[in-house]
Amino acid sequence: MADADFDFNGEYVVDFFALFHKEQDADQVAELFLKRIDNDEPFVKVESRKYEHGGDASIAIELQVSKVMEVTYNNISEFELEYKRIAEKHGGYSDGWGVFMGDEEEPEEEDSYTE
Repeated sequence: MADADFDFNGEYVVDFFALFHKEQDADQVAELFLKRIDNDEPFVKVESRKYEHGGDASIAIELQVSKVMEVTYNNISEFELEYKRIAEKHGGYSDGWGVFMGDEEEPEEEDSYTE
């Protein structure tokens, strides 16, 4: 991220991902984070979708949880560990994180992520 001139000052929406083999497991974790949104915690998005990377044998449910936070090693590591533990309790596993950095050539574009 530093090589891409990411500005580490300020808060960003950071997306965290987990994969589950069963939709009901992903839904249970999603409900936990939706309740946290209701409690005014800094989560702004909870979304699940089919994750078909690698063919039929690896079809899974991907759960994205997006949190507003400063992008520091400690902040990312702390929440990534929390998310990992929650996912594992529900039969899932952590699958990384990303943050939107923007595209200088296309200022309105919102689909570029860096891990």
